[in-house]
Amino acid sequence: MLAKFLHDKFSLGLCFVAPLVLWGLIAAIFYKEIPTRLNVGVVDLDHSHLSQEIVTALNASSYLNLKHFYSGLDQAKPFLANKEIYGVVVLPKNLERQIKLGIKTPVALYYNAEFVLVGKSIANALLQTLLTLGIKNDVARNLATHSDLNTAKALAFPLHVNLHRLYNEDNNYAQFLSSVILPCMWQIIVALGMLNFLMQCSSLSDILGALGLNTAIFSFWGFLMVFFLKPYDAHLGVFLLAVILLVLCVSSVVIALHALLSDPLRTASVIAAYTAPSLAFVGVTYPTPNMPVLGEFWGSLLPITYFIKSFIALLHYQEGVPLALASLSKMWFFLLFLPLGLLVHALRKKTC
Repeated sequence: MLAKFLHDKFSLGLCFVAPLVLWGLIAAIFYKEIPTRLNVGVVDLDHSHLSQEIVTALNASSYLNLKHFYSGLDQAKPFLANKEIYGVVVLPKNLERQIKLGIKTPVALYYNAEFVLVGKSIANALLQTLLTLGIKNDVARNLATHSDLNTAKALAFPLHVNLHRLYNEDNNYAQFLSSVILPCMWQIIVALGMLNFLMQCSSLSDILGALGLNTAIFSFWGFLMVFFLKPYDAHLGVFLLAVILLVLCVSSVVIALHALLSDPLRTASVIAAYTAPSLAFVGVTYPTPNMPVLGEFWGSLLPITYFIKSFIALLHYQEGVPLALASLSKMWFFLLFLPLGLLVHALRKKTC
């Protein structure tokens, strides 16, 4: 099996080039880690000192880049539709006058909701900026009647909110997404690699040899993926167990499917339908308990679901090891597909 593998350029490319290309693609997409300097337009209908102060404060935010200024919302709409800007802030007419009169005046934000993360970042930056400016104005107004600065601050902002981000303190979307996307892509390559090896097998010993070779190669890539996503060595043994177990489980399922379907094209189609939706059903981008029954059921059929749960438990929870081992214990079920596949293959050999 090893000799066949070394002389097969497609197998070498699938096992060694494809993982590097996919890793490079993910690293290139998420290298910035957090969204910064997002292009935003401004429609200033007031042209007052307050509106200029708001524009300056917005542009000072690390999230925003006030790229264009428009005379009206109609002028800004084509730029928003063409994705040259992600949002438009509209400062209404008589904004400063109404604020001084104590009339609440909304500052409108129109943003492209197709980009969920970008839209959330822009909305949060605008809200934070306006709250800061509002408090500054209230403090200045209170100082006119109260000479003490602390009293003026307390009257302007009597409730102090202390927010604590858990598990992703820096709002790093690369940490959030790459720790899900990379394992899901890795699972697909593991399955394709195993199928490619099976197409060169003619006996049970060949299948077992292919299983060992596929496990060795893609466990190696799994170890590198873990080191890339988690650069410290806490609970390293559990991580390595999870990697090897995932490769064995996926390979076992592929062996069973190949034995049952006995057609590489149909097997590849079933593998694609089985593994491709992994990102949607692993329960990270969308909570599993809130999914429909079918989505929750499909997620339970994917080995990568339990791998990612154990990965997250080890990364973020104090009692991570028991939680991780509990998730990994549910993966042993997938290993039952290995004897099933070998049995079906042996029966087919006898009937031929």
